[in-house]
Amino acid sequence: MTTKRRSNWYIYVITLVVTGVIVAVVSSILLESFYSSQRAGNTSVPDDNRGTAFLTSPTYNFTVLLTLSEDSDSAPTEYMTLTYRSDEGSVILMPYLASSVVSGKTLRDTYFASGEDGIMQAISAASGVEIKKYVSFTKSTVTEFFNMAGNTTLSIPSDIKYEDKEADTVTVIQKGTRSFTGSQLYSYITLPDYGMSDIQYPCKVDATSISAFINQNFTKMSEGSLNNYAEFIINFTKTNIEQEDYEVRKQAILYTFNNVNGPCDFYIPYGEKTDAGYVIAQESWKVVKDKISVEEE
Repeated sequence: MTTKRRSNWYIYVITLVVTGVIVAVVSSILLESFYSSQRAGNTSVPDDNRGTAFLTSPTYNFTVLLTLSEDSDSAPTEYMTLTYRSDEGSVILMPYLASSVVSGKTLRDTYFASGEDGIMQAISAASGVEIKKYVSFTKSTVTEFFNMAGNTTLSIPSDIKYEDKEADTVTVIQKGTRSFTGSQLYSYITLPDYGMSDIQYPCKVDATSISAFINQNFTKMSEGSLNNYAEFIINFTKTNIEQEDYEVRKQAILYTFNNVNGPCDFYIPYGEKTDAGYVIAQESWKVVKDKISVEEE
């Protein structure tokens, strides 16, 4: 007589179902842990170059001096610092008048005496924060850079009319919402006279215009676009920024502009007009230090 062994197929089915439930529960816990860390600000970003991930960190922060002149043989008319803070997901612009008195001299006089290095040293001494990098734009390079990124929409509060008697030209900008090309934006931020009594008005124009340019054109940018911008600055402007400086911060910058809505803001140092120039108040320097104080590698 042969005895048939009863099939135990139902045991395998039960085992498979239980195993699937356990895997689903563990996966749910791991995913929840991941998203909780995202919400808590413990944000990792894949690094395409190294195939690993990193956390946003103060080590990616930096401050750079920006200047703008008519050409490479002219002294700058516009001065500004740009501070990137990876840990806060922010970009802070601070414009300065050429007549601003910093560390005992106007920025204009300091530039004539010792160039960009002198400007960085002067602002560093006054703010207590070391600035080591600069980018010097000219009319041609900044116009091309503006055009690379795209037009900028600005709200002009009142009609502006500037007559340049030497060049026999008249510049008219009507109030309202306007879209500016690269050359138009350059003309707007470098007008010698806006018809305003506020001595700081040119700084307000620079700050609002450049912050709008950055927020409108850099938000959601691709890695390819950022590479193009960095390549242009490193190769076609006067700067001491090197490729390595860019590479170690690239993924952090991409994360900020792809995950923070309008990260660029500004602060305008205040003071008073004197015979020596525009003297920035000590209380304002304390604010500057707080805003541009960055921890770097």
